[in-house]
Amino acid sequence: MFRRSDRRDTPPDEQTLAARHAATQGFLALDDEQRAAAAAVHAADELGTGRSLAAAWAEVAATGHAATEAYLGATSRFPLDGTGPVAGARAADEQALREIERARQAIRRFRSAHSRALDEAEFALTSLPRTIQEARTALVAARSAVREAEASGVRSRRAAEQLAEAERTAGLLDDGGLRARRANAQRTLDLARSAATLAAEAPRTAASVRSALSSIATRRAAAATKAERIEPSMSALRREFSEPCSRDLTGAEAQALEAIADADTAIAEARRLAEHGAWDDAADQVTAARSALGRAEDRHDVVTGRLAELRDVRADPATFAADTRFVLRDAQRLVVDRGLVTEFGPILDAQSVRLQNAQERLTGVHPDYYLYLTELQGIRERVRDVVAQARTARPRR
Repeated sequence: MFRRSDRRDTPPDEQTLAARHAATQGFLALDDEQRAAAAAVHAADELGTGRSLAAAWAEVAATGHAATEAYLGATSRFPLDGTGPVAGARAADEQALREIERARQAIRRFRSAHSRALDEAEFALTSLPRTIQEARTALVAARSAVREAEASGVRSRRAAEQLAEAERTAGLLDDGGLRARRANAQRTLDLARSAATLAAEAPRTAASVRSALSSIATRRAAAATKAERIEPSMSALRREFSEPCSRDLTGAEAQALEAIADADTAIAEARRLAEHGAWDDAADQVTAARSALGRAEDRHDVVTGRLAELRDVRADPATFAADTRFVLRDAQRLVVDRGLVTEFGPILDAQSVRLQNAQERLTGVHPDYYLYLTELQGIRERVRDVVAQARTARPRR
């Protein structure tokens, strides 16, 4: 015989069980939503995109905690497993469910209000494992590519350096917060891919350097020949034209010879590096040599070009003025046609005066033809500016 004190309430009916089930499902959903939102807020804070979220989330989280306490309190007081009372269980569960739903609505409103920052944070969280795996896979491929390049005798110093840096950064993939891990994963991925690419390109780099070293001697000889022509051209400039026409070209021959000497140094270094299989560095020296030869060639071209241009303008200065006048008149017609004389007419009139003054300054035994050319060029550039502005301005009728 059971004593009266050992009896329990009658078993829960279907409505009571349904209320408990609904409360439990709501609690599980709330727990998932609250955990996800809290993780996103924490991630946004680490990324620096959610500075104002923490305080707002604290209020929402407090609502969720209160709802959780209500549910846990109901299940604790009314276990419905025959070990506790049944009366009042349904009311407690329904009350807990109402608090749970309020908390879930608060979370949804919070997420909607801060959707951009939270979405970015969640993307960072979910994409980080994938990026880390991609980085590690790329690292394996980079190691293989660098080993293959070295085994073939066309090693790439840059590839080896990029690989070493990728290895170092990969050692930090599990350290720090989300921001640091994300940055290290992306850097490891970028470095590994770069190393693999450089290693794969090493044979082409080697072939390019070999070809360049074979052909650059020809260009160097041509640059030296051009440098020899600079001083005769300078002499002609000084003899045939006034001193200001060549003043800015003084020292052109010395500058060209200095550039050729720089090219010789770079070529010799490129050959030395190539012999040691340092193809990346050899390619840099080839580039330096080409740049130096370009400077030498430029000095020749500027001097000889100036001489030819001044001779042309001396032979027929009126033709150069006529070409500039044509450009000026074409601009004046455009301004008139678009009804913009008030805005641009005075500017174009000033250019007409400049043109006239430039022609009138061509006096004496050795006129300053270079100043003349410079002034005509300045007029054409100013006219082009006016035309560009007139084409975009609103016509006046």
